[in-house]
Amino acid sequence: MHSVGVFRAASRLARLCPEQVKQIRFRRTRFGRRGLAEEQVYGFLRAVVNELTARDGVEAGLRAENARLKSALRDWQSGFAPKPGPMANAGRWTESEQRR
Repeated sequence: MHSVGVFRAASRLARLCPEQVKQIRFRRTRFGRRGLAEEQVYGFLRAVVNELTARDGVEAGLRAENARLKSALRDWQSGFAPKPGPMANAGRWTESEQRR
């Protein structure tokens, strides 16, 4: 079982695994009270929110970079694509051969 402190020490970009969430255990409140220790629950929720926010930011950056690279590749490829024109067949066939 893991305690909440383990998640605070982790990197903001480290993946939170479902197994880690399933194994987390919160302390019970003091004798005479029922429930879980609120400060631990809220601390854990803040850690999850921070990790998901960081992950979303990294993913958005990667998507933007991917779009930029795809655009640059298309631009580069268009510079090497054959240009259509009157000599599209580059002299391989005569007009009479094309009609056959």
